[in-house]
Amino acid sequence: MEYNQTEERPEKKSDAAFVLGLLSIVFVVVCQIVGLILGIVGLKKAKKSSDTGWVLSVIGIVLNAVIIAFVIIGLVIAAVVIGSVFSSPYYYW
Repeated sequence: MEYNQTEERPEKKSDAAFVLGLLSIVFVVVCQIVGLILGIVGLKKAKKSSDTGWVLSVIGIVLNAVIIAFVIIGLVIAAVVIGSVFSSPYYYW
């Protein structure tokens, strides 16, 4: 399927979700939520247009969801460790 200059490629948001998923590995704080939203939007648009951009959308959604899960698990572990250190009987402040 060919696209002219005025027509927007349907897999554009899928590409953005994939790139943000890769960037979220490096920039952990900013990209995940935006990439997840763009992946979902790209997946919906790719399904409507029956284009192959859905593959990049799914990859972007999975990458962003995995990074979000790692961040949440890391924050929980950090909170438990910090809480146990400060509640230790050997900690004097």
